[in-house]
Amino acid sequence: MKVRKVKIGLRSSDDVLREAAETMKRVAAGKRVKPKGHRLFFTSPEALRRFLTPKRLELIRLIRERRPDSINELAALARRDFKRVYEDVMGLAEAGLLELATNKGRKKAPRVADELRLEIVV
Repeated sequence: MKVRKVKIGLRSSDDVLREAAETMKRVAAGKRVKPKGHRLFFTSPEALRRFLTPKRLELIRLIRERRPDSINELAALARRDFKRVYEDVMGLAEAGLLELATNKGRKKAPRVADELRLEIVV
């Protein structure tokens, strides 16, 4: 995976909508908008906990430390059912926390972002 930082945080829906509206106003006015990088926000600690489960965090750790060549190999390393690991990997990939690189033809090698940061805005 390319060097990439992902910021994970807690923000209210109002804050997210307010920031989006400000960005749209700047674009509409022809002003330059600086990209803020890849960010993933949740509206509550409960929502964050439901998404970043201990099993998903364990998969991220295994991917970073062991660099498996496929999801099947990752499932074996985690000693979990392939289907459940596949579902977790797809959820993490969709959120941008990991990437699936083609490896050895059809296999997908999961790779995690170089840096994951948790930010809580109160």
